[in-house]
Amino acid sequence: MPILFLLCVLSLSIWSATTDELITQAHTLQLSESRYWHLLMHTPKDESEIDDDAFFMAQDGKHNLTSELDATIRHFNEDTNRSDESLFCRFPARRAWLEGELNSSFGQGECHAYDTLVAKMDPQKVTLVFPTAHINSPASMFGHTFLRIDSSMESKLMSYAINYAAQTDETNGITFAYKGLFGGYLGFYSMLPYYEKLKEYRDSESRDVWEYDLNLTHDEVMAMVRHIWELQHINSWYFFFDENCSYHMLWLTEIARPSVHLRDHFTYHVIPPETVRAMEEEGLVSTKHFRPSKRTKLLAYEKQLSGESINTAKALASGELKSHDLVTKDVSDIQQRYTLEAAAELVEHDYIGGKLTKEVYVKRYHELLTQRSMLGQGEPLVIEEKANPDMAHHAARFSIAQGWFARRSPLLVGWRPAFHDLGEDDTGYLSGAQIEFLDIQAGIDHEKLSLEKLTVLSLASITPVSHFFKPFSWRMKSGWDRDYGSDRLSFVTRVGAGAAAGDDREFVYVLTEPEVRLGYNTDIGIGLSIGGSVNWWNRMKTLVEVGDVFYLDAPSRVHGSISHLWQWGRSGNVFGRWDIASQEKHESRISVGINLYF
Repeated sequence: MPILFLLCVLSLSIWSATTDELITQAHTLQLSESRYWHLLMHTPKDESEIDDDAFFMAQDGKHNLTSELDATIRHFNEDTNRSDESLFCRFPARRAWLEGELNSSFGQGECHAYDTLVAKMDPQKVTLVFPTAHINSPASMFGHTFLRIDSSMESKLMSYAINYAAQTDETNGITFAYKGLFGGYLGFYSMLPYYEKLKEYRDSESRDVWEYDLNLTHDEVMAMVRHIWELQHINSWYFFFDENCSYHMLWLTEIARPSVHLRDHFTYHVIPPETVRAMEEEGLVSTKHFRPSKRTKLLAYEKQLSGESINTAKALASGELKSHDLVTKDVSDIQQRYTLEAAAELVEHDYIGGKLTKEVYVKRYHELLTQRSMLGQGEPLVIEEKANPDMAHHAARFSIAQGWFARRSPLLVGWRPAFHDLGEDDTGYLSGAQIEFLDIQAGIDHEKLSLEKLTVLSLASITPVSHFFKPFSWRMKSGWDRDYGSDRLSFVTRVGAGAAAGDDREFVYVLTEPEVRLGYNTDIGIGLSIGGSVNWWNRMKTLVEVGDVFYLDAPSRVHGSISHLWQWGRSGNVFGRWDIASQEKHESRISVGINLYF
């Protein structure tokens, strides 16, 4: 024992004696100014974006990367505690990088928790996962991205999902949006089995999922895993537009491969579909996979089933009809198979949605699958793969058009930071979804500048009803426009709901919309709008709408519009629009121009 004690004391004295030399060497190499140290510290410029004191070893580490580097070397080299909770074990990514840069070793530790996790994860590859927008949910209309760490197992369901999200139980959409915009929530990284995230997004929320396999090497994957371990239970303020789920996945990917500059693709906002495109442009994506949601599957079954078979599937799923009582005469084998498969999907959908108890679900689901197995393998359902999100137009839009109005012909110039409206090409987006922030348009006529519109926020979810689903459609808008007559600017807030019919390619809708106008001719009204949209071939789209608004203190306003565009690619389109309105006077407005996306 005395000999072991003397050896420990001797080794500690060696570490202590060389700490200043290591710090001096780090200063000589200017490691605190290196790109990788900035990546490890999540510091784009001079201040770290991590807001948790537990992430820093120096008291001023958030603002002083040199001080943080010195403290890190000192702790790694001198701390005698090297168990799971020690700084030595908590920061393996910093330790591995510093040992490589300094060409020195800080010795060994007893990091059992980290070693156990790595052995369990068996990290081999990384996949970027993009659940698309959730129908009828404004908070998820941008979609979402997270990373999956794949093991050597063939099945990916047991892989680990790496997610970043705001920590909140908030159910009020307005409160969530406000706090999300202004940093009212703390965001945390989480690590959980992939099948749980897949169940949440693909099944519970009916969101299609795209998977993008990244071509990272094993060493790069391990660099990412080491940093993920460092971020466990560490928080930072969550911001809906920039420091969001997708933004934090960019940090992890740059840690793995520092030669890429993913964050340089963005300025004032980071939108999930744009991060997918950024990774492709940086050459990170090797292969792509599409996982349809239960909603997409059931809509595909609807296209294959007759009306009678659809009713039978619904009766089987609800328990009104037992599978062994199924009458199959005059029904083809394929219709029988699809009917039972659709019923089983419906039962699972209802269980996930909380409409069935576990006991009822298990019994009914088992009966349907048993009956289905008796019919043989048959032809599998063919589900049409949707357009890849990387084909979608960019989020920010600059527009220029020539207008011909009743009393003037302005040159129209517009800018919209984000994101997509009903009249735009739906390729890569959720059809019928709209979300716009700060859409501004100015008019220039005879050297006179005028504000044509300023939309603070505009949302819409036009969701067609089907045999299996009965969602409502809704729309809201808040901002300034010149739609009230006499070509004068006024502020409008409009919220409405209704129903729609059709599919992703074409649909019609009916909405009733209460409206409040302030400013010019302040008034209250309620409107009825009927519209329709068609996605043609070669990325052309037409949107038509007519309506009537009945006001409290003014004549009703009949209005109509038709727009058509051709999207030539991700970066732009040409469009034409015709608006007519009648309220005391008849007005007509025509505009033709181009939209450029960035």
